Amino acid sequence: QPGPGPVPVPGTPIPEIAGPRRESMAEAARLLGSRRGIKVVEVDGSGMPDAETAAAGGFLPSPHAKLAGPTFEEWLNAQP
Repeated sequence: QPGPGPVPVPGTPIPEIAGPRRESMAEAARLLGSRRGIKVVEVDGSGMPDAETAAAGGFLPSPHAKLAGPTFEEWLNAQP
């Protein structure tokens, strides 16, 4: 028995939501570190297992994604 809500149709893209712009993990870490008084040191991630996928934009939203919400910095600034 499927749960409540629409039943996906085979071949239909999975609903996807993403932030309003491309964000950098290094910049997000710097913003968070600055807020918490923590020194953030960037490292070269080119040897990481998914480095090529990340560099090619493989973790970015697909063209059908709904872009919404605040930027990471806006969200962080709204936190108590």
